[in-house]
Amino acid sequence: MAERGGQAAAFGFQYQYLVTLEELLAAAEGIRPGVHAALIEPTVTGREGVNDPDAIDFDLVGDGHSPVLAAQVKSGGPGTELSAPAAFAVLVRMIKARPSAKMYSLITNMRLHAKAVHLNRVLRLTDPEELRQELTALLDRSPKQEENAKGLNYDELLRLSRARIVPDAREPHELREHLRERIRKFRSQQRGGLGLRSAGRMTNHLVSEVFRRACGEFDGVLSLEDFRSELLTEATHLAHDLGSFDWGIMVGPVPPPPDLPRPDLLGRIHQALTESPEDRVVRACALLGLSGIGKTSAAAAYAHDVADSYDQIFWIDAESDSSLAASYRVVHDWLTPQHERANLDPSALRHRVRGLLSAFPGRWLMVVDNASNRRRFLPWLPTSGRGHVIVTSTNQSSWATHPRRVNVAHLTTDQAVSLIRLRLSEDDSVWDKASEQAAAELAQHLEYWPLAIELACGYLAGCGLGLAEVPRYLELIRDRALDDEQSVPPGYPRTLVAAIRVALQRIGRAAKGVRQQDISSAALTSISAASYMASRQIPLQLLVAAAVVPKESVMRSGLKGPLIMVESPENSLSVLEIHRALRTESLVQRGAPLSVGDPQRQERSEHPDELDETISVNEIVQHVVRRTLEGSGDVEPILSRAAFHTQSWLAEFINDDDEHRMHQLVPHAQSLAGHALRLGISSDDLAVLYGNLGGAYFRTGSLEAARTCFESELAIIRARTAPAPALELKTQVPLVAVMREEGAPLDDLFPHLRRIHQLALQLADSRPTDAANAVANALTILRTATHREAPGEAVIRLINDLQALGARLPGTTVSDILAELGDITMALSDGSIADVEIERRCRVMLDNAQLPMVQRINVIALLAEALSSQSRWAETDVELAMLDRYAITSKLNPQSIATAVHNVGLRVGMALIQNETDALPALRRLMEIITHIDEEHLAREADRPLKMLVLRLLDAVHRNDHPEAKMLLKALETADKSVLDAEHEIGWRLLTFLTTAMAIATLGD
Repeated sequence: MAERGGQAAAFGFQYQYLVTLEELLAAAEGIRPGVHAALIEPTVTGREGVNDPDAIDFDLVGDGHSPVLAAQVKSGGPGTELSAPAAFAVLVRMIKARPSAKMYSLITNMRLHAKAVHLNRVLRLTDPEELRQELTALLDRSPKQEENAKGLNYDELLRLSRARIVPDAREPHELREHLRERIRKFRSQQRGGLGLRSAGRMTNHLVSEVFRRACGEFDGVLSLEDFRSELLTEATHLAHDLGSFDWGIMVGPVPPPPDLPRPDLLGRIHQALTESPEDRVVRACALLGLSGIGKTSAAAAYAHDVADSYDQIFWIDAESDSSLAASYRVVHDWLTPQHERANLDPSALRHRVRGLLSAFPGRWLMVVDNASNRRRFLPWLPTSGRGHVIVTSTNQSSWATHPRRVNVAHLTTDQAVSLIRLRLSEDDSVWDKASEQAAAELAQHLEYWPLAIELACGYLAGCGLGLAEVPRYLELIRDRALDDEQSVPPGYPRTLVAAIRVALQRIGRAAKGVRQQDISSAALTSISAASYMASRQIPLQLLVAAAVVPKESVMRSGLKGPLIMVESPENSLSVLEIHRALRTESLVQRGAPLSVGDPQRQERSEHPDELDETISVNEIVQHVVRRTLEGSGDVEPILSRAAFHTQSWLAEFINDDDEHRMHQLVPHAQSLAGHALRLGISSDDLAVLYGNLGGAYFRTGSLEAARTCFESELAIIRARTAPAPALELKTQVPLVAVMREEGAPLDDLFPHLRRIHQLALQLADSRPTDAANAVANALTILRTATHREAPGEAVIRLINDLQALGARLPGTTVSDILAELGDITMALSDGSIADVEIERRCRVMLDNAQLPMVQRINVIALLAEALSSQSRWAETDVELAMLDRYAITSKLNPQSIATAVHNVGLRVGMALIQNETDALPALRRLMEIITHIDEEHLAREADRPLKMLVLRLLDAVHRNDHPEAKMLLKALETADKSVLDAEHEIGWRLLTFLTTAMAIATLGD
């Protein structure tokens, strides 16, 4: 009983101090005006009142400690009730102890008796005698309190009419949550900011300050000034205590805040997002306007301006499907603990991120930049959670029916002049009335368009004369505007297009000396290549290489992968100077690093920092540059060189399993390929670009997209005037591999495999390594295909021909690895090699540091299978744990992991059916792996969903999870089991039958 009493007392004090904190917060917010301090557990009641120190728990006092509010807090356990006589007795003690208080509050979490509710209504009476009569009638069954009511004098009755009972039905955890949110809101309004953890820490700290006063420190006084000081503790101090900031965290390539404030625009965004009461329905605001008008800048400005109001701020690049998916992967990995990450296709990724944001307890903001197609983006749009979404788009018709639209117009005159002054006036003392007039004239002629003003200022600053050059500049762009009238996109000012072309022209003319001319020429070629890439995060080194490094030079040097141009006096071209030439004319902006958002960023040190430097180009600049090029020059060399270097970078990231950078590069490859298709341009470099783009899709399990790319590559190669057998061979192999993964029958694979044999035979002497690798891959595909589908005579002849050709070709690293994998796989099926020997051979392969990751995953799976065949379950679990870690940390190669689950799952399942309970950890590990692989990859083959269902049922039975087992059994009983009719599925048929029987017996028990 003593322990329960102690708990009740602790509960009471906790509730009391939380309520005290809430009242102090109300005073800080201005809800209780005139409050200067709180007196907590006051022991001195003052000269004018009855000496009853227990009558008041805390006072809120004004200047000179004059009482503003006297409060008593009464708490009780679940179901306790506060009667009218008990409440009246407390109130009488309060008014006698603090006769000069302006208000009295009896705050309680107990349920009020009906008469106590009535008492609260009676207390509102202002006539003392009427109040006495009502109280006497109400308290007629409590003689003592009835007598107290009759004995109150006129002044005491007046004081009592200022008293109220304040019922509070909240649990302590609800009160704490309410306080956390109010504290966060208060700090946010003061530009302080607070996250969930830090708000909890702040609440606990403030409660401890109340507790210190209750213990007598500082004479029980907590001044409002001191309270505000504690409440507004420096953000850096809070972050230091926590180890990091837990609010205002920006995830993704968030641009820096713009130099020019546009408070009117920010106010409209804020109103659109906050006009409705706070709830769990996500409100989205669409910023609409033409390119270069300032939509992205406005979104970035808002994100930085209100960062303290949000826990997380996510920046999404929605320019293309691939950039949208890549951005969502960053958000997913940020919100998900590493051990819970999974291989997800775009559809599953979309649903997963929406679910994570819906469940996220903090407040978040998502900026979706450049979402031109509303219909394409809507399935990605979060709809539930404590968040807001800002969308920027140039497609005003697509978003015309969106309920919260903010049209971004040109700058006001004052804003435009301010921007010009910011860019051109280093010394405010020389800015005079003439400068103001010149800036206003320039802004007017540029129609107050932000991008046009930036370009003009870049030109004027480069001339060194500043505003003195305005008349000549205006004359120049007027002439240009007339020339360009037919090429101006609808809705854009002619002067904007003219300003872009003048900026381009100035780069070419500003050079003095041979070296500067080379840099200017490289800058122009760089912006030409950039106009055919995606507009965001274009790698600077890639761009410059595409501008100045011919394919032939790279081929002669034997270099592979990203070409990094190092700054040195011996190098006539400087990447930094090329970048500066473009930025000086305001044609490009510095972009977020290529690796931003990569959870393994710190682990990847093999690439120099220069590789991650990027730029961004406004879409209207890209449009104007493309129109200029396509109207006057040959675009094919620009596209082909850009394609050559882009595919080299992409191939490097694929081979290095650098998933993040690979995803960041895919939008640029897509954009180049799309423009080539639009213009009807084809070349070997574009064909290889398609191939590497297909390779990126294949590695992430996007088989349909991969097949489309390989087919496009093949179409370009076949359309060549001169045959390219080597290129075709390198395309046919991955194409048939994709088709096999898609489940294509042998009849569909056969023409491609036969063509591989023909091409390999043709290249056997001139390119024996390529031929050997292709033959080895073809035999691997045939071995897999014929395992399930009986080969006809033509297929058998093809296998014999390939084996004969392979025998006379030299061995290569690839062919040796594939041959060893083939032998081990066959041995596990037919038992031709002892499991111990298979284990040894697998470990030898894994010791090879050069073993590619795809094959490494396959070998780990085969090793786990060999160990499970020996019932060495602890070691099996170790290998499966390695597969699980890979499934968590990477989205690449999901098919290989899914195959491993299938093969090892059969052996684990059969062991458990035979009561080998040591295999249970391996089964649990397989279940973990399954959660990290997207369902699509587990269901690629028709039989896989049924087999995964069997494993899940077996797991549920062994966990004694009867509800789940019952649900899974019902699903298994209605599933189509004809997918297991093939002869080679005898093991799974038996496991399905025995697992069903075990489940029925268990549930029957």
